Amino acid sequence: MTGRDDACMLVEKPKFAGSAGVPSRTGRLTVAVTFGAAVVVASLLRGRTVFAIGVLFALFVPVEKVFALRRQRVFRPGLFTDLTHLLVNGFLVSGATVVLAVTMSLHVLWVRQLHLIDHLPSAARIALAVVVVFVADYWGHRLAHQVPFLWRFHAVHHSIEHMDWVASGRLHPLDAAFIRAFTIVPLLLLGYGRGAFAGVAVVVTLLALFQHANVRLRFPMIRWVLPTPEWHHWHHANEPAAIDKNFGLPVVDKIFGTAFMPADRRAQCFGTSAPVPPEGYLRHLAYPFTSLPSR
Repeated sequence: MTGRDDACMLVEKPKFAGSAGVPSRTGRLTVAVTFGAAVVVASLLRGRTVFAIGVLFALFVPVEKVFALRRQRVFRPGLFTDLTHLLVNGFLVSGATVVLAVTMSLHVLWVRQLHLIDHLPSAARIALAVVVVFVADYWGHRLAHQVPFLWRFHAVHHSIEHMDWVASGRLHPLDAAFIRAFTIVPLLLLGYGRGAFAGVAVVVTLLALFQHANVRLRFPMIRWVLPTPEWHHWHHANEPAAIDKNFGLPVVDKIFGTAFMPADRRAQCFGTSAPVPPEGYLRHLAYPFTSLPSR
């Protein structure tokens, strides 16, 4: 741990507001409206980043206040660093993703691009894309944890100690580009076009915003299907039992034996055992090149 063990102890029955964390009809409606708005905003991220982040701020802050899992200030430590990540990384990640995707698939493209989807009906194409994306994302994410060189970069994301929607943006550009390229390359080789890549970007953005959010709501019917905040917070938990768990969709983690979500408690302590600079965008960029993070 990082000297925060006593302050970050997990208790068996944390006192969450609401009835066992199960959302009321109003709560579900609020989250549904927020998600719908977030889909629209996520589609604007590419060209209107500042405006989009401002709208997301207006959407998520009230939701996180009303349905907060943990009481924390809106302007919490590291907020402006994470906002800088959100503002700047989109441009860097897009460029790095293109370079990595081409590099990773070049030896195959020299021979021929596979066109296995050319004769598939639309529904089958979509279903195949969904499976490919989430399985590839799982393994790209898992490799980022288990390969020491890749963990150098991914540790920046896991240095988050205050979980909320803004924390989703704390990513080293090369780490984000690697995982995204790992997801895109199979689609590229199968013959998918730009529309599929744009769809992946929107879905990934939306899920990232949601699963990092500081909300106490639980969704019993989908908690083992979609990556909810309850699920993903365990991925960030600085607790031995939760290390290297919950890399992607719950169903995918179940298949590969890395699912972890206790029913009687929630993750309370986040961060990395090895110290990572808590604030400073440029510090985060330089960190992988200046030290070797350990688990």
